[in-house]
Amino acid sequence: MKPSGKHGQSTCKTKSSIVKAGIFLALASYASVLRQTVYLSTGVDPLDNPILSGSIINSSKSDNKTNVIANTNQGIENGKIGTSSTVREIIVSNGAEFHPTSFHKHIYTKHIKQKEANNNKNDPSDSIFNTTRITFELHDPKIVPLTNSYNLYVTCKVGDVTVRKRRKPVPTGEIRSGELPPSLKRVENVTITFNTASNEINYNLQRSGRILDFTTTISTDLKILLIGDSVMAQLAESFDEMTGGVKLQSRQILWEAWTGHEGGTVVGPTRGGGVSAFWRMTGLLSQSMKGKPPANAHGGGWSYFEIGSLLDHRYRVDIRSEMNAMTTVGAFDAVVFRVMHGWMEIEEITRDRLVEAIDLSYELLGAKTVILMNVPFTNNVKTMDDYWGVQDINDNIRHIADTWHENRNDDGKGVQHVLVQDYDAFYNHVIWANALHLGYNVSNPLVASRKTFEVEGEKFLFDRLNDGGKFSPSIPMVCATRQLTHDGGKCDRNILWMDGMHVCPETMTARYGASIACLLGCVYNGESEKNDDSIRECEKECNDQFMSVMPADEAWISSHTTMASFSG
Repeated sequence: MKPSGKHGQSTCKTKSSIVKAGIFLALASYASVLRQTVYLSTGVDPLDNPILSGSIINSSKSDNKTNVIANTNQGIENGKIGTSSTVREIIVSNGAEFHPTSFHKHIYTKHIKQKEANNNKNDPSDSIFNTTRITFELHDPKIVPLTNSYNLYVTCKVGDVTVRKRRKPVPTGEIRSGELPPSLKRVENVTITFNTASNEINYNLQRSGRILDFTTTISTDLKILLIGDSVMAQLAESFDEMTGGVKLQSRQILWEAWTGHEGGTVVGPTRGGGVSAFWRMTGLLSQSMKGKPPANAHGGGWSYFEIGSLLDHRYRVDIRSEMNAMTTVGAFDAVVFRVMHGWMEIEEITRDRLVEAIDLSYELLGAKTVILMNVPFTNNVKTMDDYWGVQDINDNIRHIADTWHENRNDDGKGVQHVLVQDYDAFYNHVIWANALHLGYNVSNPLVASRKTFEVEGEKFLFDRLNDGGKFSPSIPMVCATRQLTHDGGKCDRNILWMDGMHVCPETMTARYGASIACLLGCVYNGESEKNDDSIRECEKECNDQFMSVMPADEAWISSHTTMASFSG
């Protein structure tokens, strides 16, 4: 586990030095409060403003704990709207300050100076590196585009839509414009129902910002492994780009599942000095599948060759250095599982199979944190019986995560934290937003409850293209218009989903990457000791913000703003 930094205080041997130290700490504390008050009132850090900075003293660097400065008004805490004079918590990592976002208790931002875009190590002078192990930034895609450098097959190219037949692209007669619906691009002053972790509800909360019109980059020293099928391959390829694989040219294909299709990959190092890896598998990790045919065969077969290839992979410690120091992956900090409904039947995805996969993440891969992606609506959900079966799986996933701490080992061995990425909610939110654009009579997803999704979903989710295929996609998932061909089999396509399961990475993976970085920050950022309830609050905020169509504030979409989550 990452050390939390130095807390040592020098011993004053004279009365004079004690008095001086006391005066300095008092001034520093006052300056920190004043600086935070100015920031919350104006949105400007006075240390970045030459007019204001003359009257501000830098805060003390002797404490890297969470400092509760004040909470003078009933306000922003727990998602409530407050006044500009509200002073909230501030995370201080040896003097490097993260300020809380206006709508969250656990998601923070920090205004940073421009840095080298291709650094794979945090600047040694940036003391935040001591306690903040994963951060992320959001960008305007016109400035920092997702290039899809690693995703050669499953993309959503603008223009004529094609399908691959005998390894050649064949036009379908459909067109993809590449334009997001206005409601999935940017919104202004949207009123939403906001549920806090304590289930308080504020009906008057308004948000503005971008929905899918941004990209994400990530910096981390964590070693992260994504396990799953072709959908996870898509997500991993984008995640590898977000963590710096393209910029650093540090990605390697370890083996192919079949010609031209990756079976195992590693980015090492990432931006920040960590590892991002992918392992293609068609079932949840299980001892019963050891030695069985691997992907793309059914069942989730795996071998120790694959594990050895991942753990024994050698990579350069620092791409920038002329020294050719090498290290191995060794073990992973975190494993992210896509629960592969489709490759696995609903009845196969049991609690025991899920728990076994979690346990093996530590036993075989060394991971102490596991993220389970719950199961969304896709073209594999063919009937309402399937739909309810998927909901049961998701309830099981949630219960496993919520109760994991009750059974984990006190000796620190085994998986210590199980988190849920609410991928189901993300799909629902985007489907409902697109359905509104197409003219379906459905609710705004930001004010919809689970019951609303269930009742309305039954009425329109199964409105599918009549394309004669085994897995026909839902119209509100893939279509840009409800004007279909005369046989109802084709429509002009949107830039959200390619086929009713695989996403368009250009628009749909930025929130995925931000969500994973946010969730892992709940465990690894800040102090080493974490309260389980606080981690759950942080997890909920990450899902509410990024696994949804919750607007991302325009102020976050900047190459000078770093984001991180803290559960402390």
